[in-house]
Amino acid sequence: MRLRVFSTLLLTALSSLAAPACGPDGGDDPQVDDLVRPRPPIENDPAFTVTGVPRYILAGDGRTSATTSLTIRVAPPPGVTEIDAWIDGIGPAHPAVADGDELRVSFDVHALELGSHNILLSVHGAETAFHRAEFVKGHALYVIISTDWDFSDVDDRVLDHHTELHTAHPELKITHLIGPYTFTDPAVPQARRDFIVSWARDMHETYGDEIGLHIHPRCDFVEAAGLTCKTSPSVADPAGDPTGYTVRLGAYTREEWKLLFGKANEIWYQVGFGKPTSFRAGAWTLEPHVALALAESGFLVDSSANNWRLMDEWIGYDIYEFNKTQWAHIGDTSQPYYPTTDSLVPGEGEGQALQLLEVPDNGCMVDYWTVEEMTKIFDANWSGAALSEPKQVSTGFHPATTQYYSAYEFDRLDEFFTYTDQFLASKLEGPVVYINMSEATSVWYFNPDRVGSFAP
Repeated sequence: MRLRVFSTLLLTALSSLAAPACGPDGGDDPQVDDLVRPRPPIENDPAFTVTGVPRYILAGDGRTSATTSLTIRVAPPPGVTEIDAWIDGIGPAHPAVADGDELRVSFDVHALELGSHNILLSVHGAETAFHRAEFVKGHALYVIISTDWDFSDVDDRVLDHHTELHTAHPELKITHLIGPYTFTDPAVPQARRDFIVSWARDMHETYGDEIGLHIHPRCDFVEAAGLTCKTSPSVADPAGDPTGYTVRLGAYTREEWKLLFGKANEIWYQVGFGKPTSFRAGAWTLEPHVALALAESGFLVDSSANNWRLMDEWIGYDIYEFNKTQWAHIGDTSQPYYPTTDSLVPGEGEGQALQLLEVPDNGCMVDYWTVEEMTKIFDANWSGAALSEPKQVSTGFHPATTQYYSAYEFDRLDEFFTYTDQFLASKLEGPVVYINMSEATSVWYFNPDRVGSFAP
């Protein structure tokens, strides 16, 4: 049995041959002009079992390889020994390999253009195909999941939820933005600190998770860095916060933040995490001078740009007003960019491009969305068509006590990941690729001449 594939990829090479090509049985395969494209079927013939036809293949970028080849299998009904396959309706024949009762063919798709493509399968010589399928070639949709450690300690049950999510969604990656106060809060025993370090390192080694940094300027951490703790302005209490927890990051100067980030780097090295390269500001209160100190301290990516419209629970508080003002340009479909030294709004700054990728938290955190809201954000970034450039969707959760992080939040995360798992690029079902936050810099690479540029 033979399966012939007709593809634009092979047309140039075969058209240069002067003599007919020989088939695997020694006979002559028909010339291109001898083969007539069949009509598409009204509906696919169930007598033929066809597997391996993709819904989506990747174009590739600096992080993810392009889909270079496809393998289609056909189990024909008795008596059918030769089948023709057409990609986009033109091209020369390609012999298949018999594999038991099936026909199997692999072909190169790296040169296909972005957009929609179709495959027709027909019995050799038939005027009407028995199977038609469509697929698209486009870029990846990266899903970035992060956690914000607002508190010094986390319940074991919440830590177990991380493993449960990984088990239920094997391709999931999590960027753990851990707070440095775990290691400066005197209420946390050393044995507990050691346990959290061991847990985080196990998440990294087992699942490929990233260990980044999240900071609320809590007094125990600020004072450990040798600074005087500030209690205002607070995003939650106009009278100030004596713990420092709800104080805006902008309350501290650029030089003070270089000391604070330096202290966090020191802690990360001491406990064996290595240099953190990803960050999110507590309450998303990043300001340009803090971002500058962040870049000067060796961080590569920040995700403080927040989809503030989801935070209606905080209307009337400073945290809402700050985010509404600072991140007015961020919405459901906001994509990574490089800010400047004087502005966090792309295209508005007059300073130099800052070598710090801003990955918008366009899905905010699970605290603030329903599954319906989050799937709409996902759908707004990918409608099912070929993506002309890479995109990303970000969201996450706050590990804490089980009173703060509820079982309902876990269920919402699980349901959303079940939705996105339907479109995994690894299964050729869609553009979804889970990555860690710092990996985004391989896709949206730094180019001082083109702020926010994408590397194809």
